[in-house]
Amino acid sequence: MNNLVVVGINHRTAPVEIREKLSFGMHELPQANSVLLKNSVFIEGLILSTCNRVEIYAVANGSNENYVKKIQSFLGGFHNLGLDDFQNRFYVHKGDLAIKHLFRVASGLDSMVIGEAEILGQVKRAYKCAHVNKATGKILNRLFQKAFNTAKKIRTDTRITSGSVSVSAVAVRLSKKILGDLKNKKALIIGAGEVGEQLALYLKKNGIKNILVTNRTYEKASSLADRFNAKAVKFEVFRDTLTEVDIVIASTGAPHAIITKKDIENLMPRRKQNPIFIIDLAVPRDVEAEVNKIDNAYLYDIDDLQKIVDKNITLRKKELDICNKIVDAATMRFKDWFIKESKEDGKE
Repeated sequence: MNNLVVVGINHRTAPVEIREKLSFGMHELPQANSVLLKNSVFIEGLILSTCNRVEIYAVANGSNENYVKKIQSFLGGFHNLGLDDFQNRFYVHKGDLAIKHLFRVASGLDSMVIGEAEILGQVKRAYKCAHVNKATGKILNRLFQKAFNTAKKIRTDTRITSGSVSVSAVAVRLSKKILGDLKNKKALIIGAGEVGEQLALYLKKNGIKNILVTNRTYEKASSLADRFNAKAVKFEVFRDTLTEVDIVIASTGAPHAIITKKDIENLMPRRKQNPIFIIDLAVPRDVEAEVNKIDNAYLYDIDDLQKIVDKNITLRKKELDICNKIVDAATMRFKDWFIKESKEDGKE
């Protein structure tokens, strides 16, 4: 089975400045798969490239131990890089360890955030690209189908995906818990940085169509608003919008509070006491803590949300034993199939 191999780097073995040098854009994958298989050492190959990992899955022609260096040479050659400084960044898994690794990757068990769902879609897209370009064959086709089946079983039979494990996702989930269906709600995002962008994405995914964005630099607010079909508001007048919004998410770098208890007290009569949900992700805080004492004003800060994230991460970790047993069983079944097929093909 040692002719089945994965060679890669990920968020544990290499920082982003190295990963990005070795990454592949989707438009590069057809050519890259073709270049990989031009080497007579390989009969099948697949490239998985995400923000957190670059991995080459390959089936070698025979048991030539030189194929690991061939894969590393391919990476260096394709990206015009000398890899001498990166050698200790690569991991290599062969045979049943390669099988197990893929099953864990596809199931989100090897991710930076345990149980995250996005990786399965990325693995599926990588497989589809390689399959369409005829880079995969009998072994990798079956291996990746079994990986998808294993990931589905883990998501169905365990709670590994239960609970949000990012602050932004928790913030939006809390909004739904307090306000109900978000489809007809209106949100104001204060701060147009990376956090603001992530929140805009989560809000859109959860059905909110009406989003306002404000920032001290209006051009940044306008840029973020354009990307999410939102509306930019000048920072000087954002308080005027508080009468009409249901959700306020603040994440500025201001050295002091930009929303005070008095602001919200004056606001509530104009809102006819309709609830307002405020999420303060800033440090120092953007919203005075006393706001939480006002009726129908619900304020959560970064520490409140982090406690929920930590609780959800603990819950997911408790599910790992069950997930690992599912992976081990699936690995054994594929290994048995692989050995049987190899014997029938006269390779062992």
